[in-house]
Amino acid sequence: MNGKKDSRVSSAADLVRSFSYRSGIVNDRLALLSAVWDKECGAFAKHWALVGVKKGVLYVKPKSAAAAQELHMRSDGLMKSLNKYFVRPWIVAVRTTYR
Repeated sequence: MNGKKDSRVSSAADLVRSFSYRSGIVNDRLALLSAVWDKECGAFAKHWALVGVKKGVLYVKPKSAAAAQELHMRSDGLMKSLNKYFVRPWIVAVRTTYR
C-alpha cells in the first residue's frame, strides 16, 4: 500500500458513533438519566425500576399495582422533571412495563 487510508474502511469508533447518531442513542443522556432517576423519583424510586428508553419513551417497571397507578398519575410531572436536566427535552412519555 502507498500509506494512504482507504476511504471505504471505517474504524470501530466511527461505526459506533454513526450507529449511535442514527439510532438516537446518546450514552451521555442515558448516564445522566440514570444518575438523576432516584433524585427525581424520591421515595417512589424503591417502587419503580427504570428499565430503559426507546425513541424517547421511558419504560418503568412498577413493583405493584398501586405503584403502577401512582406512576401513571405522576408520569407527566416525572417526565418534565427529568427533561429539565437536558439541553433539549427528549423524554416524550413514561410507560409501565412488566418485563
